[in-house]
Amino acid sequence: MIEFVSVYKAFNGRPVFNQTSFRVQKNEVVGLLGRSGVGKSTILRMISGLTSPDSGTVKVNSSRIGYIFQEPRLIPWKTARENICFGLKAMGVNSKDAKDIALEYIEKLDLKGFENHYPNQLSGGMSQRVSIGRAFAIGPDILLMDEPFSALDLGLKDALLGIVQEMLAHHQSMTVLYVSHDPEEVSRLAKRFLLLIDGGVIQEFSPGPDRSFKRMLRKRFRNRNFKNR
Repeated sequence: MIEFVSVYKAFNGRPVFNQTSFRVQKNEVVGLLGRSGVGKSTILRMISGLTSPDSGTVKVNSSRIGYIFQEPRLIPWKTARENICFGLKAMGVNSKDAKDIALEYIEKLDLKGFENHYPNQLSGGMSQRVSIGRAFAIGPDILLMDEPFSALDLGLKDALLGIVQEMLAHHQSMTVLYVSHDPEEVSRLAKRFLLLIDGGVIQEFSPGPDRSFKRMLRKRFRNRNFKNR
């Protein structure tokens, strides 16, 4: 579904990825971990086509990509419902069907009563719920999540993770790449983990039946200063 083959990418003459290769299979939920600034978001931008590698190949087998950013990135002059409708209408969905789909996600995301509110009338958590609905509403076969809960407090993060878990359970044909610096957060969703180290080195891990996997990740993060900064 997603494959990087010997990818090289440099910014201002500094190589961020040097012969980086990895693969994400169809229907996988994969966590991409690493410290801030190591290049996690750049991987998502290459997958979505927002940027290109300097050399090597990025192969993406997808007809539709959903993207949840760290910030909601809502259109300020559109209501919550209209923001969710935006991607649907861009795909050619008629106004009535787009509205019905948007209202379905308003209900799922516990935003009933706020569908006609503008972004500046919504809390940060509500705005992020709208961005989640916008990404899921288009029925993506690939979903990219770029630290979508890092700006939220612990309680709200936990609630939204639960909502995303439930929604992914109903979209099992979706391939997900979840970027974070927090292994505890990603372990709630991902079945496989890619750890990105300086220079685009990828280390792969899979969770075990006990807590040893989380202990190992915490140790590696601590040893390499992978905490957010």
